[in-house]
Amino acid sequence: MDKEKFKDIKNFFRGKKVIVSYSGGVDSTLVAKLAQNGEDCVAVTIDNGFFSKSALKYAEKKAKLMNLKHVFIDVNQLDENACVENRCYECKKIMAKILTEIKDQLEFDIIVDGTIYEDLLEDRPGLDAYREYGIVSPLADNKITKDDVQEFSYYLGLDIPKKETCIATRVLDSPITKEKMQMSKLAEDFIMNLLDITGYFRVRTLKDIAIIEVSNKDAQKFLKTNIFEEIDTKLKELGYQRVMLDLSLK
Repeated sequence: MDKEKFKDIKNFFRGKKVIVSYSGGVDSTLVAKLAQNGEDCVAVTIDNGFFSKSALKYAEKKAKLMNLKHVFIDVNQLDENACVENRCYECKKIMAKILTEIKDQLEFDIIVDGTIYEDLLEDRPGLDAYREYGIVSPLADNKITKDDVQEFSYYLGLDIPKKETCIATRVLDSPITKEKMQMSKLAEDFIMNLLDITGYFRVRTLKDIAIIEVSNKDAQKFLKTNIFEEIDTKLKELGYQRVMLDLSLK
């Protein structure tokens, strides 16, 4: 473990009153845990309709285990942001406004998120929106990588949850609707329970086609007798017309 990085990130929060944009994922959980070294810390989870209920429940559970002050904000962004071209930017902009209002009401010093160093190398329109509102990414700013996050989390005794992403990313065509997102989520839940998937796994929706993405680690589980037929039958009951397996993943 890089002890200097760990010391620096802990010291970043010293004496600060911090609002954490908190999803319950590994990165924001680490930030929230570290932010408790400051003068005060409140984690804010915004339910905008683009994350699964299981992910939100997990975030709540983690907050309780960490004795973290935790606020849930319920705001439906699906109807107004599902179909716009710059959806990620507009979504994060609304979240940034809410977080800023809470910070001002509580008279806190800073808002932080869980962006890590590698995220800066990707196209992240939502990060631009957060920057416009002065939201800080202490992990990225201190060049903390995915590996660092794993090591720091283990050191602090934090669970490493499966990575949850915005459900809207499952839908590959417009418009993005609640029905399409629900189809992807139900298909994922069914297959994960059926095959005990432990690695990377997604079910994407493209029009009426289900595209199953799975890592090599779990791909062999699909080769069992009658599994294809069982999955095909269930997913067609959910509304798909065709079911495909993406073999391009490592």
